[in-house]
Amino acid sequence: MLSEKIVFALNNVDDSYLEEAEDLLDNPAATQHTINKRTIQVILIAAALALLLAACALGYTIHQRRQQELRESLKIEENHVAGYQEFEKAPTPEETTVESEGKTPSVQLISTFRNGRFADVYFSIAPITREEAWDAIGWEQKNAIYVIASNSRELDDAYRKIGKGTEKGLYGRYPVLPPIQEDEYLRTHETREELLEKYYDADTQSLMLKTGFLLSDEAVDWNKPVYMNVKIIELASLAMSMDETIEEYWARYDPVCVGDYGTVPVTISATESLMADFSGKSILVKAPSTDKVLNVLGVKIYASEVEWQVTHEDVDLIYNLPRDDDEAFRRGYEQLLEWLAVYDQVLDSSALIMEDGTQIKLSPSESTPYENGVVTLYSQLDSTIDLRKVKAIRIIDQEVSIPNPYI
Repeated sequence: MLSEKIVFALNNVDDSYLEEAEDLLDNPAATQHTINKRTIQVILIAAALALLLAACALGYTIHQRRQQELRESLKIEENHVAGYQEFEKAPTPEETTVESEGKTPSVQLISTFRNGRFADVYFSIAPITREEAWDAIGWEQKNAIYVIASNSRELDDAYRKIGKGTEKGLYGRYPVLPPIQEDEYLRTHETREELLEKYYDADTQSLMLKTGFLLSDEAVDWNKPVYMNVKIIELASLAMSMDETIEEYWARYDPVCVGDYGTVPVTISATESLMADFSGKSILVKAPSTDKVLNVLGVKIYASEVEWQVTHEDVDLIYNLPRDDDEAFRRGYEQLLEWLAVYDQVLDSSALIMEDGTQIKLSPSESTPYENGVVTLYSQLDSTIDLRKVKAIRIIDQEVSIPNPYI
């Protein structure tokens, strides 16, 4: 890249020339004929390159600085994380823009990070005013930014059809949020100023945002090319009345698009994981303060997520609650709540064990999908880890080795 070449050139100017230039500056009375012509050339070239570097920095930094910050925050190089991809080429107007009020709004992909069941997509939209950016990252905004993912780039108003059930498997709609940690949303309203400071660039009128694609979403075939359309939707058009049925809501479903930042193709890179199948070993664990036994069938470890496969004696009952027997439904639902507590206790009392002996604590599950007698639990890690350093997993008081082909 040009900036790297400039830095390389400056760093490789011979020190003797720089020392001679410094002597000249300290000795203004020195006779001019003692100045070496080559030294003058080096000084002028170095000065010109420094100015050029400063000018280039203004032109490219916002995009590349964001990528550098993402690499550092996700510890991509440090933990040898796969599944991360950066996008350097800006979309062309023909591919991505829609004229609106004399502006040319567009979406610029920054990076994608595939991890477990999600693919995080970081992007920027511009031009966007500070007021619009304030609304986009706030809690009381009138409009919301959504990403529409589809295998077809002919989106237009097609996203309306899927809501009314006229077409299936056309698109998946995903909310857009600032790329911040979840606990930051629990902070006060005033943090919007801090968010603007971090994610809005006034010089380029560019706002950095993030969405997460659920790769198990059947509405999109993730093995085919995927296109991402960024829309601004009027929230009032998505509101549902308290006395309105789901059927009535979908019958009138007609989201009002008040802005469109265009469509760009998105590629999701392959990622790495560690797998351990315990189904033949029957890893039985009992959660603290209960007599319920959970059978852990296996785990799949990603750079920042652990996926569990579990089952137990009540699994079919609590995930197939009877709808025609209120008393049986109540009892089954109470059992479901008990087992949800068991899931959380088991995961909260477990950890990954690294080769240096350190332990990475796991968090309770965010969701519990059920299929064919097996429940899937998910533990989100606070940060990415180096899969090459995973040695074992501790499930409450049992330590189980993890086969690691990367070691």
